[in-house]
Amino acid sequence: MSRYPAGQPVRVSTTVRDVNGNLINATALTLVVKIAQADGTQLTTGTYASPVNDSAGAYHQDIPVTDLAALGHYQYAWTATGTGAGVSFGDFDVFDPFETAVLPLQDAKDAVNIPQSVTSSDTELQSFIATIESNLERATGGPLVNRVITAERAEMMSGQTVIAVRQRPLVSVVSITSASGGAIDISAGLDLDVNAGLIRRKLGLPFYGPFFQWLPQVNVTYVAGWGTSVPAAFGNFARIVVKHLWTSQHGPSQRPSMGGEEMVTIPGFGFAVPNMASELLAGSLNGVPFMSEAYV
Repeated sequence: MSRYPAGQPVRVSTTVRDVNGNLINATALTLVVKIAQADGTQLTTGTYASPVNDSAGAYHQDIPVTDLAALGHYQYAWTATGTGAGVSFGDFDVFDPFETAVLPLQDAKDAVNIPQSVTSSDTELQSFIATIESNLERATGGPLVNRVITAERAEMMSGQTVIAVRQRPLVSVVSITSASGGAIDISAGLDLDVNAGLIRRKLGLPFYGPFFQWLPQVNVTYVAGWGTSVPAAFGNFARIVVKHLWTSQHGPSQRPSMGGEEMVTIPGFGFAVPNMASELLAGSLNGVPFMSEAYV
């Protein structure tokens, strides 16, 4: 699937054929583009009834940036009516060009011996990188670089003295609000268990605020991650796994091989990876082990 950075127009193309498979111009041809929304519905972002007719049966449409304003997954459908009636479809993603990737595309191309000037496999490599990143975040328990987690639902435990958040390493807490929306005072400071993602008041005192003991729900806004840049171990892990994924799809490179690499399944990962890569995740950063203790 193609991925495009936000702010870039996207060109989509199609062909129209008759029942015998011959290219033919349609009586009318319309392109509709929709984006998937968080509530499961789809929003139409553009309808185009006058695509460019490049040659007999060949058309394209440049989707303007204004119709691709939101990041996410877009789907489109060409509908021909009259002569050459039929439907063709496709999809693509629009992503933030400033999002932090576990491995730059240039490094991935070097890892699989693709010249930087060759761009035909860029989309495939980017999908590999995104897959590795999402699996790493699951295995390590949180974002690879610092990210603000907004209004995550949590609960006070142990007599309202401990709040556990879901993502690690826990860097800082921005705010805590009760289920009713009132702010809980944290101005006296907090003790943070960075590894386990536990929040406590100084001296182990209970949290005070506008809440009932029988309703310990709170909403926490906090920062989690491994810093402002991707740890080197994660980048090296991604290089090895990208090479493995590329080889599984395209076969080995021209370089001589020393034989098959032992494969292992890392807890939290959805696919097996080379053992050499898994060993890189046995380390830690600033005393915090890379792997989430949920899997240790």
